[in-house]
Amino acid sequence: MPAAPFGSAAWQLPALVAHLHRLHQDEEDPSPELWRAHTERPTGPVPRPHRRYQGNGLHDPDAVRVLDIQLGPRDEETGWPVADLAVIEQEEGACPFGRVTRRHGAEAIAAYAAEELTAEHARLMDCARRHQDAYFARLADLAQRAADWADKARAAAHADAVHVQAQKARARITS
Repeated sequence: MPAAPFGSAAWQLPALVAHLHRLHQDEEDPSPELWRAHTERPTGPVPRPHRRYQGNGLHDPDAVRVLDIQLGPRDEETGWPVADLAVIEQEEGACPFGRVTRRHGAEAIAAYAAEELTAEHARLMDCARRHQDAYFARLADLAQRAADWADKARAAAHADAVHVQAQKARARITS
């Protein structure tokens, strides 16, 4: 992950959500080449990781956070790519911990990104108040705008899923 403050899942998940959204809009199936091109292209103020992590996150004391992303072909009905995410986090030290957070599907991943960014916004606003530092306030504003965008992507994926369910229900009624 990039160095602080952008190495948290909150700052890296929007790159995945943006990729899923673009694949949906362009009606493309995911591929390693498309993902690599997406993560290597500099966009905005948030640096993205562009090297594949070669270790085993659960057994590497240097790894603090690893995103394990699996993408599959687009769902024929909704048009969104199949997506699975596992965020592996761990810290060594006096109070070591490890946890794995899993999300399945574009809607759930976008919702998770919005949640993480909203929490990051609150954390940064607290830092801005405590330290009277405009830098934290600007980062908080960026986090809020990214959270709003991720929520719009979640709403779009949800609307597509609801539309598909409604079509299936209508087909059952008419048959």
